[in-house]
Order: sequence, then C-alpha cells, then structure tokens
Amino acid sequence: MRIGTFLKSASLVALLACAGTPALAETPPDQLIVGVSLVNMLSLDPSAMSGRESTEVNSNIYDSLLETDPVEKGVFHPRLASSWEVNDARDTITFKLRDDVKFHSGNPLSAKDFVWSVTRAFALGIGGSNIRVFGYNEKNIAEMITAPDDHTVVVRLPKASDPDLILGVIAGSGIGMVIDSKLAMEHEKNGDFGQAWLTTNSAGSGPFKLVRWQANDTVVLQRVDDHWSGPAKMRRIIYRHMPESQSQRLALQRDDIDIAMGMSVADVKALQTDEKLATAEVPSGNVYYLAVSMKDEKFKDQRVRLALRHLIDYEGINETILPFYGKLHQRPLSPGLPGSLPDPGYKLDAAFAKEQLAAAGYPNGFKTTIRVLADSPFVNVATAIQASLAQGGITAEIITGNGDQTYGAMRDRKFEMVVGRGGDRNGSHPYTSLLSLVYNPNNTDEAKLYTLQAWRTSFQSKEINELLDAALIEPDAEKQRASYEKIQTLYEELVPSIQVISQSYDTVVYQADLKNYIAHPYQTTRYRNLEKDR
Repeated sequence: MRIGTFLKSASLVALLACAGTPALAETPPDQLIVGVSLVNMLSLDPSAMSGRESTEVNSNIYDSLLETDPVEKGVFHPRLASSWEVNDARDTITFKLRDDVKFHSGNPLSAKDFVWSVTRAFALGIGGSNIRVFGYNEKNIAEMITAPDDHTVVVRLPKASDPDLILGVIAGSGIGMVIDSKLAMEHEKNGDFGQAWLTTNSAGSGPFKLVRWQANDTVVLQRVDDHWSGPAKMRRIIYRHMPESQSQRLALQRDDIDIAMGMSVADVKALQTDEKLATAEVPSGNVYYLAVSMKDEKFKDQRVRLALRHLIDYEGINETILPFYGKLHQRPLSPGLPGSLPDPGYKLDAAFAKEQLAAAGYPNGFKTTIRVLADSPFVNVATAIQASLAQGGITAEIITGNGDQTYGAMRDRKFEMVVGRGGDRNGSHPYTSLLSLVYNPNNTDEAKLYTLQAWRTSFQSKEINELLDAALIEPDAEKQRASYEKIQTLYEELVPSIQVISQSYDTVVYQADLKNYIAHPYQTTRYRNLEKDR
C-alpha cells in the first residue's frame, strides 16, 4: 500500500472514532476495523452482488427469513421468520414472520417485501440462478412464492426436491435478503426496480446500515440502535481496502485493524507466534480450479482437456501457494460427504500431455489466455499453471482483473481459461456440492444458470444430470451414495471442463481479544454479537 493511501485510511479511522482516539493506536472498543481487499466489491444490491466481501457486508445490513448455523451444517435458526413448517408432501414450506420488524427507513417489513425481493431478481434477470436449478423461473416464480397475508410466506417447490436445500438458499444467499420495496421503488428509474440506486445504497432491516462506501477505499456500517433484535455491541464496522498482505500484517501488529482477510502464506505464518493475535481456519465447500470453455474449438477436444489435466503441478501449488487456503483435492465432491471418493492421483506429466496434444492436432501446442483475479493466491496459482502449461508447449497469457472482469467473463461464457474458486459455498450436502460443478440442464446462453460452473464452461452430460436428479429424491441412503460415486467416476471419464486442484478454506487473522467472533463458512459472517474484551 502506498504511504498516501495508508495515511488517508488511517485518517478516516480517526475521524470516525471516538473523540481523542489517535489514528495509529488500538482500535476503539466500540468499533470493528476489518482489513480486506475490496477490489471485487462492485455492487451492494443483494440480487446483483458478487464476491464474498459484498456478501458479508450485506449479511449485516439485510435480514433473511432464517439463518444458517456457522458451525453445525444443515442447521437453521429463526430470523425474520419466527417459525416455518414443511407439509407432509414435502412440496410446500410455510413461514410465519415476526410482526415487529421495521426497515431502516421506518417502513414496516411484511411478507410482501420478501416476495417482491425474490420476484424482482427474476424480473431483472440479475440473480436467482442458485434457485433456478430447483425449477423456478420468470414464468412460475409469482405463483410458487406468495404472501397470503402480511406475515405469511408460502414457498412451493416446482419439482420434487429436498426442502432443506431450498431453506439453505433462502438462508444463505442474496436472493433471500429482504429489501425495503417501498424505499427501493422510490428510487426506480426506467423500470430498474431501484437497481442503480441499490448498487451503492442500502434498504435493509439488519442490525447495521450503510453510511459510506467509497470504491476501493472504505465501507462504513453504522449500528441501528433501535433494531428489532436489540442493538449490536459494535457502534461501527469499518472495512478498509488493504489489498497488500504486508499492509494488513503491519496494521494487525500496530493494533490499527481487528481482522485481516486474504493474507499471504508467509505473513500468516509470521503472525502465528504473536500472542495478541489468533487465527481461524474457516471451512468452505468451494474448490480452486482450472476451467476451460468448451465453446472454444480447442477445448471441445477431450484429448486437449486430458492434456491440461496433466499440465498442473497439484502438489507444488498446494504445498507452496495454498497453505492456509487450500488442501490438495481433485474431485468435484467435497471430502467427508457421503459418496466422496479418494483422489484419482493426477500428477504433472508433460510427456503424456504432449502426446495428447499431438493426437489432437496441436504438436506444437497453442496460444491461449488465463483470466484470474489480481489477488493472492489466485494470481500465484495462475502463474504456476502458466509455467507448467509451457512444459506442454502451451503459451498462456495471464489476464488479471476484478471479480466482474474474471467471473463476469465466465458468466457471459466468453473466455478461454479461468483460474478461480467456486462451487458450493457451505459444502454441507453431496447434492449441492456436485450440483454446482457437474450439473447443466440447459446449455443455451439464454438459460443464464450463472451459479452452475458446468453451464458457465458449456459442459453438459445428460447421464450425469439424470443421475443427480434421481439421487436427490432417492430414499435409500446406500443407493444414493452409489449414485454420487458413479457421477464422480463418469465425470472423470468424460474429462470435464473444470479440473479441481484444491479444496478451499480460509484463514482469518484477528485480535485475540475479540469475543463471540465466528468466521462464517458461508461468507455471511455476522457481527451483531461481537464485542471486545478490553
């Protein structure tokens, strides 16, 4: 970080802190300061947001009907909904909402706001892809999700499914965050349902409200003192844009920040001996991967994809680049879940890769591009893969960018190669773990199945789709497990468009005197109960 930028951010902290608190001193006891790269925060519209930073910020601004437990997978807790019930046929979920909730604007929150928030995403075509796979679409969403009165929401399932999976989407995704429809529509322009305004403003009912967002600089959240669930412990949450790991390390040691996210391996190791600091290893269902677009003529050829599979130094990447952020893994199903299989043991083998490329008509390799986030460890992984691809004669130009430039190209299906991280964020169910990486029911551009990595990369297997659909509703656990195993075996044989490199997890470094801090594996870390023991 440049000195000017550092001093500018430090001055902001001083300005927002209690009177008399020096800029370069212990953070105020009633303010939480988080050091993180904000380069991928492009929108705070819950339906349009991308990236974990936006998800975390919005998880403190907006409320959902229910929340996922940060420790126990598959456990949900009441939030806006005081209760919910699944009918005997398991095709309808009825939520009963609290009657004492108000938005930050003072407008009362009702079931109709939830319905409006969900249907708005479909109307704009900017979200909801993680619920589309369960059969919801623009034509049926209005009849599938309804509000018979101000405090009742009825969610019907368009096709046979596990209701718990729908609960997970409502609890842990942007489409489940309830927007103040009246306030948003006051800022509507040209039929955008307030989208332009919501990009940089908020209309929530959460324990904090947005008071400032300066792109690639600072996000400031202010406590809502009269919040329906009681005031949060912290008066403010301040996110400081700190893309350089060394700047985060220095700030932690000087007590200028309370939490640091996305630090380098070397800096995390260096801070582990500091008794004033603690580290949290946060599990994730996401994986690091190399993805190719099968719309590209080169990558349509299975032999080319097989060559790529053997032009990755899996062990080297996991041992030198991904400590604290990933563990060697090569399957689409997260380890430890029912049906998970041992790794197939792929290794870097340039000679074999060259044979495959020659057979495919590329004896001298070819030129291509790799899109990747400019942040660590992504760009480091891409650089390592660039070097190993060269051993097979493939010249790859690295194109760095923010989340929209990198994953946006994937969502538009206009890319060659991407080094990224994705999949099922919570990794709590084998179906959703596989769904995110192997399932593609509609391979047209118009389908807009953005959260499905197979769709993004134009990979489609009718047999895999049918196996996964059947596994979801299979009552026999052993048969279900066998189906998940068969899917992985078939996926390997087809040499898919996505090669898994590592199972993702996050390491967060924070001041040891933070109480009730639980880094959430679903990127929805909430700070309403956090306080400082100082």
